[in-house]
Amino acid sequence: MTTAPGPGRVSGSEPGADRVEPRPVGAGWIVALALGVVAVFASWFGPLQILLPAQTDLVAGPGGREALLALVVGTGAAVALVANPLWGLVSDRCRTRLGTRMPVVYAGTALGVVGQVVLFGATTGPVILTGWVLVQLGLNGPFAVLAALIADRVPTVQRGLVGSLFGVGQIVGVIAGTVVAEAVGAGTVGYLLLAGITPVLLVAIVLADRAAPTSVRGTVPGTPATGAGGPRGFRPTRDYVWAWLLRFLMNLTNAILLIYLFFFLDEVVQVEDVAGSVLVVTVITLVLSAVCAGVTGAVSDRMSRRRVFAVAGALATAGGLILLALATTLPLVLLAAAVLGLGWGLFIGVDMAIITSTLADDATSGTLLGLANIANSLPQVVAPVLAAPIVLSAAGYPALYGVGAGIAVAAALCTLPLRSVR
Repeated sequence: MTTAPGPGRVSGSEPGADRVEPRPVGAGWIVALALGVVAVFASWFGPLQILLPAQTDLVAGPGGREALLALVVGTGAAVALVANPLWGLVSDRCRTRLGTRMPVVYAGTALGVVGQVVLFGATTGPVILTGWVLVQLGLNGPFAVLAALIADRVPTVQRGLVGSLFGVGQIVGVIAGTVVAEAVGAGTVGYLLLAGITPVLLVAIVLADRAAPTSVRGTVPGTPATGAGGPRGFRPTRDYVWAWLLRFLMNLTNAILLIYLFFFLDEVVQVEDVAGSVLVVTVITLVLSAVCAGVTGAVSDRMSRRRVFAVAGALATAGGLILLALATTLPLVLLAAAVLGLGWGLFIGVDMAIITSTLADDATSGTLLGLANIANSLPQVVAPVLAAPIVLSAAGYPALYGVGAGIAVAAALCTLPLRSVR
């Protein structure tokens, strides 16, 4: 029988074995963390799901909307590749009167809101591109901090639960952003609504973290652990690399699903209300994901096992994408959405617990988790490059979703070499 480690120093030879275990976090802190994630993901996926496709369609028309959307999304994701680890590095070194890590939340949120305002008034491709780059550049700051706070504040025995709720926050954010975008008829007013919601929700984690007693906070970031050759945290472990690849491949399948969903429902399924159908598919997928993730995180903590859930999630995702490849009617699309929701929920229920278990130490957790978050944003660069030629070929959408299913199977295989993850 496995005994869960309590607060104190953990010993052993696995990654993070000499890390100081913080005390368990309370419900208020966990809710505040989840609300911050909701804010960031609403501001990302409301535009990605509805606002940006509708805006690029209006600006470029049917003949150029795919190319413009791919350029905007791909460039924004490329910016995120650099921004997230850099914000993480800054937050590791950030020790000011305003708190550790939190100045990154303030600066990044302000920059993201500016980008949302730019998108509100955008009527040309270059301005849309500028606005989305600012949103990605800015909001990757608070997202990097929110991920690092799990490594800073949450003990191993709670990481399944807190990590799953971190994932649930992403899901709720996607739904909330999509609902906001649909509520304004896919118009640019949605950007202004998101610009108001984002800082309000992020205030919660700032206040909760400030109120948290020092004994809950564990190791204070900003003092790198050193060894021969420099900071240990900057030398990723073998398991970290495999966990990174697992996250990358799963997020790539998700990006393949999302990037042209609006156009797939319009051209192949030929629904009358495209934006409304995107909302329905999104809600089905993500509500099931949220429920499944919450249960998975708690169960994985109790079982002290993560790998089986990641494998099941990847294989279910492959099955859902195969169904989508065969779909020509909305009911079959909705069935595929349900399967995809269960698969994604199984994966995100253990994703953060897996990646944080591979960190070498606490002092560079922001940097390493920022690098891990590249696995979230890089698929947004790769997906347009991969998807556009396939969709525009004779093979079309069935081939695209078939490729996505193959990628999900490859993700399942990435769990096999993980040694520090049961």
